[in-house]
Amino acid sequence: MTLIQYSWVNLMVFSLGWRSYQNVTNEYLYFAPDLVLSQDQMRRSPIYELCLAIQFIPQEFANLQVSREEFLCMKAIILLNTVPLEGLKSQAVFEDMRQNYIRELTKAIHLREKGLVASSQRFYHLTKLMDAMHDIVKKVNLFCLSTFIQADAMKVEFPEMMTEVIASQLPKVLAGMVRPLTFHSK
Repeated sequence: MTLIQYSWVNLMVFSLGWRSYQNVTNEYLYFAPDLVLSQDQMRRSPIYELCLAIQFIPQEFANLQVSREEFLCMKAIILLNTVPLEGLKSQAVFEDMRQNYIRELTKAIHLREKGLVASSQRFYHLTKLMDAMHDIVKKVNLFCLSTFIQADAMKVEFPEMMTEVIASQLPKVLAGMVRPLTFHSK
């Protein structure tokens, strides 16, 4: 449950990138079948800068021609990419599970890339994309918390479960009480 609480925004943003990559060109963001934003609509919205940051994800999916198998492995790894500073109760089990998904990603890469150099380069690029998610999601988290704090003034209502998660988890995330797990140092 802890991992989901810390990673739900990561998963939502990553999946938004995948839906956009699968369903529209890179000038759009595909939130849902009835909510597709064009560049012009994004530009006129108060979340334009956020949309630009998020658009990086489907653009990278397109540049790398990410397969569904790679995406699914990456999605599982993203769930396991943020942990509390103090660690988890079952840290060894967690680390084993994370390594298993990294191995699965490596297998998915080898289905596409046969040579060692090509598969190593692909692994590097896919893991750089996963690392970039931390900065993108930090912007989304800041926006969510800011909107949540100003909800009454903005006349925005949040569902009860979302209110609970935002109120209890986002301040911890933004205060640095969690540790993003990365593949590469900055």
